Amino acid sequence: MAIHDLITAYEAATEDFLKAARTLREEDLDKAPEGEWSARMVVHHLAHADAYCLTRIIQVFSEPGTDIRSFSEEALAGSAVLAYRSAPIAPSLALFAATRGETLRLLKNATDADLARTCNHSEYGPITLEKMVTLFTDHQRGHIQQILDAVKN
Repeated sequence: MAIHDLITAYEAATEDFLKAARTLREEDLDKAPEGEWSARMVVHHLAHADAYCLTRIIQVFSEPGTDIRSFSEEALAGSAVLAYRSAPIAPSLALFAATRGETLRLLKNATDADLARTCNHSEYGPITLEKMVTLFTDHQRGHIQQILDAVKN
């Protein structure tokens, strides 16, 4: 995939998620199908996951071949300090928008050749910048539907 196409897809996923999240009403934030995350939890999860992603992308640009480790979604969601089940979403939406904006800035400075840069992921092994950005583009898309499903229940 060309850098331009990757940027276009990433930017669209960002806007689609922010649009969906901004339609959430306070009374809908804690609704969820049985055993699933609420919309509030999804927003916090995406903000933190994208903070990880931005850090990884910075590492790939500055230290190609660096080791990165996986993180536990459940550990993040279960942290009393992170308070996924009760914290207001406005700061997480701002964090999400800021980290996505910075990632877009970096990608716009990149070339097609930069997409082949790699890091060593603790779970997936060697992973290219292209694959990493694609994963985090698709990640948002899946969670948009999760938010919509949570709110309608």
